[in-house]
Amino acid sequence: MLKKYLLYPILFALFSVVSLTANNIGQIFVGEMTRPLIFSLALAGILFWILRRLLRDSHRAALASASLLFLFFSYGQVYSAFEGASVFGLELFRHRILFPVNCVLGALLVFWILRKVRQPSSFTYALNLISIFLLIYPSFTISSALLRQLASNGPSKNSSAVTANSNSPDVYYIILDGYGRQDVLQREYRFDNSEFVNGLQERGFYVAQCSQSNYAHTLYSLASSLNYEYLDTLGAKDDAERIALLKHGAVRAAFEARGYSIVAFPTGWSMTEWTDANIYPNYGKSFTTLTEFETLFLDTTLLRVATDYDRLNSKTTPYSQARRLRVLSMLQTLKEIPSREGKYFVFAHFVIPHPPFSFGADGEWLEINVNTASHEEIADAYINQIIYINREILQVIDALQANSAIPPVIIVQGDHGPPPDLTNDPAVRMPILNTYYLPGTESAEALYPTISPVNSFRVVLNRYFESDLPLLADESYFAPNQNHERLTLFPNDCK
Repeated sequence: MLKKYLLYPILFALFSVVSLTANNIGQIFVGEMTRPLIFSLALAGILFWILRRLLRDSHRAALASASLLFLFFSYGQVYSAFEGASVFGLELFRHRILFPVNCVLGALLVFWILRKVRQPSSFTYALNLISIFLLIYPSFTISSALLRQLASNGPSKNSSAVTANSNSPDVYYIILDGYGRQDVLQREYRFDNSEFVNGLQERGFYVAQCSQSNYAHTLYSLASSLNYEYLDTLGAKDDAERIALLKHGAVRAAFEARGYSIVAFPTGWSMTEWTDANIYPNYGKSFTTLTEFETLFLDTTLLRVATDYDRLNSKTTPYSQARRLRVLSMLQTLKEIPSREGKYFVFAHFVIPHPPFSFGADGEWLEINVNTASHEEIADAYINQIIYINREILQVIDALQANSAIPPVIIVQGDHGPPPDLTNDPAVRMPILNTYYLPGTESAEALYPTISPVNSFRVVLNRYFESDLPLLADESYFAPNQNHERLTLFPNDCK
């Protein structure tokens, strides 16, 4: 069979998607590979059909197809690996050079297969076997993750008992991804954020001036805060288990057990999308809207040329449009929740001021390609998004406070500090914005300057739902972007 059937062009097309999915399985739903998979298989099938008609030899067509598919699917990865590198002062790895070189190389490979390869059928067995072996490990990884993801979408586990009454407040957990602490923004980016902080305090918020995140990365940080516990205690061994904790953790279970409806939002990051929430608004996406994984897939291929051109010159690229629609939809929906009947726990994860950068300071369209922008340009874009979201979040808070029949609990918090595109310094990454609106109580009685996210819901459940959860020591564990599991304790020296 392996000597007779020309499987390897199709298997190689499968590998391009399956391997990328396996490498990112902790951040995506398995279903996100569907459209890239259809595209890759269609491309392989069409290419083989065209070459077979031109060359009139199935084995030559298969060998030529596999060669061209290799160049197509590896282009973006080669570009990323060597972007900015130069040889004798000449930048060879730029689209204007790499693209024509890739085309010429493809033509030469087809010419060599057509003119120099006497028995193309002799390659079939080896290439079929290699393609099968390449698929084994990523397929196993995806299958294991799929089983865990299916389990994570099951019913929430029971958590500590809470007691709600008719005066229980709605609870809003608003995450501003990558939002650094005020002193860090001043020190690192010369940005005075006191206007926003003062605005929060004027609205009754407690601002934890020395707060640090418990973890330096979103999945770790939110899995911990939404279970009010550290990950080692929770026993989370891998990303699939952390995602399960994030999606169906102790906090969600506590509110569901008391009859609260859950509100969550599309974020573009499947690990923080609670698609089974009671309310999960549609933000107006179309079939052509690309997910972040689909954009990543295109960037690994020859289509990187087109996507880079769009990101630099177009204001209508589907992915950027979807990102803006998600943010704008979340802002509007948050303001409308107080008008709904019932009790609500709201989980709103804004992927802002974190990249991608698509909002200017006044909300205007702004696109910065972090792969080509300077550090100064990225820093400016980050601060502009802070300026924009500051104004919008204050408007959301005003609407929630003005229109809620019972004053709501509101937590506005960064999951970590400025993102890796800007820094990998723990002194910058760990300090976060962390603010609380706890109506009906003096915030100073329950809160303190160094409170960290792991204790946020311990305070809320104790204050409003008669729980008796002891506060934990506020600890911060930093890990570099290259290895999220290499955790080291990072001290809090804030005074």
